[in-house]
Amino acid sequence: MARLGLLPLLIKHTDEMTCQWKTPRTEAFVMNSRHLGGVTAAALLSAGMTLGTGLAAADPGDYTVLLIDPNVVTDSMAYTAAPPVLNPGGTPGATTVYTHRDGRTITDTVWVLADPGAAAGAISSAQAATPVANSKTVSVPVGQNGQLISGKTPDGTKSLSVLYFTQGNAASALEFTGPVGDPVPLDLVTDFGKQQDALIKSQLGA
Repeated sequence: MARLGLLPLLIKHTDEMTCQWKTPRTEAFVMNSRHLGGVTAAALLSAGMTLGTGLAAADPGDYTVLLIDPNVVTDSMAYTAAPPVLNPGGTPGATTVYTHRDGRTITDTVWVLADPGAAAGAISSAQAATPVANSKTVSVPVGQNGQLISGKTPDGTKSLSVLYFTQGNAASALEFTGPVGDPVPLDLVTDFGKQQDALIKSQLGA
């Protein structure tokens, strides 16, 4: 199973806040069993989106190989993952959540759709319905149409950032939660996104 073991690490410890997210104390993210794709799954349901329409005709594969391992990105052994969910909601793809020992989480979801247009539509619908309070959106140089929505969880108790992008017929969402006063740094989101993008390309030939 390819896990980008040979890709160069992109993470650079450049500032205090970034380092706090990357230190051994905060480098791991474990699955929260209450979530299936975190707010991204909720966003899709809220948008009334049916990804099962027009999906690729090919038999589903082991899409868990599309999920990026945070231990690879940060060169650590601090992350723990619950068993990934294959084809969440009946849609070809996979999702899992990593939780750090201090409670920060990353939810990684990749959907495999029929074509690039369907992937772009999936991301557009999810983005529009993502429940991020006090949100702001910025473009991120990841994949195609990389967009980062940042703010707080709806209840205001955590920071919440969701990176959406597409690569070929794949749609990807990386969701980060943490303390309200310590959101995930942009450079770390970008590093995760670029390695996720590279993994999708290597596995799907996107």
